[in-house]
Amino acid sequence: MGSTADRILAEATRLFAQRGYEGTSVRAICEAAGANVNAVSYHFGSKQALYTTVIERFGGKNLESAKRILGRPPKDLSDFESRLLLFAEELLGTYLAHPEPLIICFNEWQQSFRHCDGKATTESLLEQTNVLVAFLRAAQRRRILRPGLDLEIIAGALLERLMNQVRYANAIHLIYDVSIREQTYRRHWTERTIDLLLHGAVRKAQD
Repeated sequence: MGSTADRILAEATRLFAQRGYEGTSVRAICEAAGANVNAVSYHFGSKQALYTTVIERFGGKNLESAKRILGRPPKDLSDFESRLLLFAEELLGTYLAHPEPLIICFNEWQQSFRHCDGKATTESLLEQTNVLVAFLRAAQRRRILRPGLDLEIIAGALLERLMNQVRYANAIHLIYDVSIREQTYRRHWTERTIDLLLHGAVRKAQD
């Protein structure tokens, strides 16, 4: 069943995403976790500290994934594309499997960090972006990518698109009758997104 702290984290994540920070009480979290009402204070110090822990743990896991997949320079174009695709697929899969922390982060960004230090919601994401940019820069040095590209814009466009596919998954399904939760479509969407970012849409002149 997991430790008391783990149960509190899991239930806090669910409730914060559903009800928001102000709509979630410590008592409700502890009742859902089957814990004493003092358990939040004992394990985390306060409701705000628990909230920050939820966000930091989410960012930390995604950062670990980025470092594992993108932490070394690409050998060639094939290696570059396959690892970038793997990174995008794994991150998208994580977001889909655990959308609640992403919802919490979106809420904080929209409210200008009313309930936590902005550093908690941006530090890991910024570091994840830095890992991705370093991977792109390594590809540029090896002449896999052309010079003159704004690598921060490329990295930001990919990360933003991945997050928004989860954020608006229900609306996209309703309007377009496709679901990013369906594995075949998710693979297609990820491959086409990477292809568009790397190769563009304009047909190149024949040599």
